Amino acid sequence: MTRIRPATWLIAAVALFLLAVAGYALLVHASSQYWTQIDTAVYRDSGIAVRNQPAMLYALELGPAKLPFTYTPFAALLFAGGSGASFATWQVGLAALTIGLLPLVAYLSLGLAGRPAGLARAAAAFAIAAVGLWLEPVAMTLFFGQINLVLLALVVGDLALPDRIKGKGIGIGLAAGIKLTPLIFIPYLLLTRRVRAAAVSALTFAVTVGLGFALLPHASAVYWGGKITRPGRKPFHLDNQSLNGVILRLTSAGPDAHAYWLVAAVVVGIAGLATSILASRRGHELLGLVACAATGLLVSPVTWSHHYVYVVPALVLALCGPRRLGYRIFGAALVVGLFGWWPLPIGNQGGYDPKAQLLPRGLLLLAPNRGNKGAVEFTWRGLELIVGNYYVLTLLVFIAAAASALLLTRRRVDPAATGVVGPAAAATTGRAARRRRALAGR
Repeated sequence: MTRIRPATWLIAAVALFLLAVAGYALLVHASSQYWTQIDTAVYRDSGIAVRNQPAMLYALELGPAKLPFTYTPFAALLFAGGSGASFATWQVGLAALTIGLLPLVAYLSLGLAGRPAGLARAAAAFAIAAVGLWLEPVAMTLFFGQINLVLLALVVGDLALPDRIKGKGIGIGLAAGIKLTPLIFIPYLLLTRRVRAAAVSALTFAVTVGLGFALLPHASAVYWGGKITRPGRKPFHLDNQSLNGVILRLTSAGPDAHAYWLVAAVVVGIAGLATSILASRRGHELLGLVACAATGLLVSPVTWSHHYVYVVPALVLALCGPRRLGYRIFGAALVVGLFGWWPLPIGNQGGYDPKAQLLPRGLLLLAPNRGNKGAVEFTWRGLELIVGNYYVLTLLVFIAAAASALLLTRRRVDPAATGVVGPAAAATTGRAARRRRALAGR
């Protein structure tokens, strides 16, 4: 039997990825509604505001959708650097960057899963990226023109660095300096005994805050004075797939909703971080990353569905984590099934409508989400409650399953196989190496 060379697999995987990109381009060409990218307009306009009306940054309504700017002042400074380019340039550039980062994120995630560098790993990365492009969080990142893949690449790239690298932590600090949600990876680094990397992340984040105050003092005072607590859209909307969003929907945004969320966030935050820390200490670096990201997505006050781009590392985890092939196939099918961008007939008020046109949608939209003056989520009953909150339910089940598996099994993976060896794992590996040298010298 002739064995297929890795180079051949790589060519086939690249072709598959290009085919997926071509399919997306054809969709955009056929239906211009997928090429609106309202958030890209906000980014560009925030940069223009920094150059012309810096004190008004958080008071302006930006872009055609008239949205507020909710990122950090440091992010606005970065956007100002490219604000002179046309909106079309921003659209194409950010879309190309998002798509181009998919194979990189998959490749780095495969490394965290213990796959050795080489053509075979590159082939797997392109194949995973081809599928990842058609997952709802990635597709909606492209739809809104978001920077989620950039932040994901910074975080995954940082965690993929060996712990001996002095600059490890800069990527996470920069990502948190742009958008606060990656801050959860700083305590993750600290509690997994990567103290220097945690310190570098915290220092990098502090530098981004300092630059904001130095160059945009008024805007920084507004932002850090409370702007971060006021999201730009209705937080009870279907798209907010966080614990807070679920509680707001269940309580009809009642007066006790905030207290319920705080309790839930503390409980889930502790449980999720503990799970990610245990996974890392056992040598399961990719599981630790995904569990930590899932925790951050759950406890954040607002987590729009397109923030779930960590589904790409999760797909890699499903394909590489379990030992049995059947479990890997089931896990990958589950990720794609739950987070795929499926062609669905969705009515004007949301929900299934057999007469509606078949267009790529996320399964979330099967729950009614328009009408009733924008508060139809308060009327959900039965299956609608499950469908409309299933991103959150999926993450809760994932964290519980991961914690149970880690507690019930004592097997430890070879830390050296992952290429990312933490301090505790490094000590274990070092002792094993010394024992091998001593035995060899006998």
